[in-house]
Amino acid sequence: MKTIIVADDLTGANDTSAVLAKNGMRVATLDNPNDSLSYENFDALAFHTESRGMESENAYNIVNEITKDLSNINIKVDFFSKRIDSTLRGNVGSEIDGILDALPSNTVAMVCPAFPGSNKIVIGDYMLVNGIPLENTDVRNDPTSPVTTSRVATVIAQQSKRQIGIVSMETILQGKEAIVSNIEGLVENGAQIIVFDSCTDEDINNVAQAIIKSNVPFITVDPGAFTNAVVMAMTPVDAVKTKQKALFVIGTASGIVVDQLTDLKAAHNPYIVKINSEELLYPGRAEMECQRVVTEILSNLNNNQLFVIATMVEAKDKLDLKLAAKNAEISVYEASKRICKYVSKMGYQIMVQSKNQIGGVYTSGGDITQEFLAQSKTKGVEIKDEIIPLTVYGRVIGGLLNHKPIVTKGGLIGDKKTLTLCADYLITKISNSFYEEGEH
Repeated sequence: MKTIIVADDLTGANDTSAVLAKNGMRVATLDNPNDSLSYENFDALAFHTESRGMESENAYNIVNEITKDLSNINIKVDFFSKRIDSTLRGNVGSEIDGILDALPSNTVAMVCPAFPGSNKIVIGDYMLVNGIPLENTDVRNDPTSPVTTSRVATVIAQQSKRQIGIVSMETILQGKEAIVSNIEGLVENGAQIIVFDSCTDEDINNVAQAIIKSNVPFITVDPGAFTNAVVMAMTPVDAVKTKQKALFVIGTASGIVVDQLTDLKAAHNPYIVKINSEELLYPGRAEMECQRVVTEILSNLNNNQLFVIATMVEAKDKLDLKLAAKNAEISVYEASKRICKYVSKMGYQIMVQSKNQIGGVYTSGGDITQEFLAQSKTKGVEIKDEIIPLTVYGRVIGGLLNHKPIVTKGGLIGDKKTLTLCADYLITKISNSFYEEGEH
C-alpha cells in the first residue's frame, strides 16, 4: 500500500481518494481502521475524523489515536497523508502534531497546500485564492473555522509545538536538487514541519520527487494534489496499470477544439499526434498516413497515459477543404467522408493493436463516432450517463472492443474545459472498469 490518508472530514477523505482514483489507483474510504486488513491490496485507504470543528486538544487526540491504531495494523505503508482543508480551516497544527506524535520521532511533515487546479497557490508562504490573499476571502468569516492570516506557517504555528521551516519559490524554481538540499538543511537544523511554496502542478511534482529523493521519513500534509504527486512518483513505470490509458480520436476542425486541446495539454500532458488531413484524400497516401499515426502512438504506449490523434491541434492546422477537394478532384462531401473514414480507422487500429493496453476511447463528432463504431463491428453503445448535454458516456456493445468505456461528444459542443472534463470522467470510468473486471 502506498499511503493511508487521515482527513478531518468525510468530504476531504473522498476528495483525496478521487484524485488518486483518477490516476488509476485503487482507493477506498473506510470508517473503521480495523477493516484495513481486508483492503491491504489497495493503493490507498482514507479515514475521516470529523475533527475540523473540534477544540484543538480534542482534534489532536482523535488524530493521534487513529494514527496509532492504523500503525499497529500489520500492513506495510509507504507514508501517511494528513489531508487538510484547501483553505486551511480547522485544526491544522494540532492534527499535524497528532499524527507525528504517533509515528517515529524522525518523521517530518511535508506541507504543500497549493491546489493549482482550484486556483489556490502558495508563494512567499502566502496562500492566494484566485489571486486574492486567503484572509481577504469569505473563509475569514467561516462560522466554525475562520482563517485570519494568509501565511501557511503562521496557521500551523498557532497550534503546533514543532519547529517550522519554509522552502521558498526561489528554491522551487531552481529545481529538484535545490529542493532536496534545502530539505536536508532544514531537517539538520531541527525543522519537523516544512512548508513548500508552489504555483503549478509542475512545482508540486518537483517537490514530491525531491522529498522522496531526500530519504527523510515523511508524512504529506495537503488537500490532495501533493499526496497524489507523491504516490505517482513512487509508482514504478512498469507497475502503472496499463489499462488506465485512454485514446482521444478527434476529427473536428474548429477553434473550440484548439482551445480544448490547449486546456487538456495543461491538465494531463497527453501524447498528441497531428493527422495530415490532406493526405487522407488520396487512397495510397492515406494508408501511409494511417500507418504513420498508428505506429507513432503504439511506439509511445509505455511512456504515456493519455493519447490524442487529431486533424487540428493549432489554428494553422485547419484544412481548406474546398481547395483540398478540388486539388484531389473529388467533391467536398467525398473529401469529408474520406477524412472521417481514415481518422476512425486510425483510432480503431490503435485500440486493437494496443492489445488491450488502452482501456477506453473518446470520439469527437457524430460522423467520426458512427464510422469508428462501424469499423469496430459493434452492435451499438450501451448509454450509461450524460456528462454534459450532447456528451455521453457508455460501453461498447459487441465486436473486438466489447464493453470498452467510450465517451462521445458533438464536435462543436462545450467550452475550453469540456475536453478536460471528458478526460477526467473517462479516466475514472476506465479505472472502475479495470477493477470491476478483477484484473488488479
